[in-house]
Amino acid sequence: MIFMGNSIYLSIKKKSEVKINDLKFPDFIKRDESKKAFSLLFEMFNYLGLDININDIYYSNNGKPYIKNSNIKFNYSHSKNYIACCVSYVDMGIDVEDEFNMSDEARIMYLSGINDDIRRNFVTKEAYCKLLGKFDDEFFKKLDINSISKNKYEINNSDYDLVLFYSGKTKIINIIL
Repeated sequence: MIFMGNSIYLSIKKKSEVKINDLKFPDFIKRDESKKAFSLLFEMFNYLGLDININDIYYSNNGKPYIKNSNIKFNYSHSKNYIACCVSYVDMGIDVEDEFNMSDEARIMYLSGINDDIRRNFVTKEAYCKLLGKFDDEFFKKLDINSISKNKYEINNSDYDLVLFYSGKTKIINIIL
């Protein structure tokens, strides 16, 4: 088994490179992009030697995914062209965005006062909300990204912005390609 308790495992792939596998998807997984995200997630589980059944994945009342009767945590995100998944024993929140078009109205509502790096700032807020399991517009709108003091791993390049927040003292990020 490759999976180690002091690590976070991260995979990011182009959607076009992820094939929908033969999992029997539960009814709540309807869209192809969600099926691709779960396909990548289960590729990671298999690579790490984790025997997880897709029917053991649930969502809490606030929308955070979890594995029933397990200490293993995961999170995922998909954008127009990319899918990112992370697996660990610690709570995590991840977001990835590539082609990012936000209306002026939405930018004012969600990113008031932020004029630079709109995509990166949106991804930062989204990943932090996923870590906390807080998926409400009011919290998102009021969240000051400068006040976030959690552990953070990020990739910012011309193709995409990715932010991963995590709790605990985990410092080892293993990227699985």
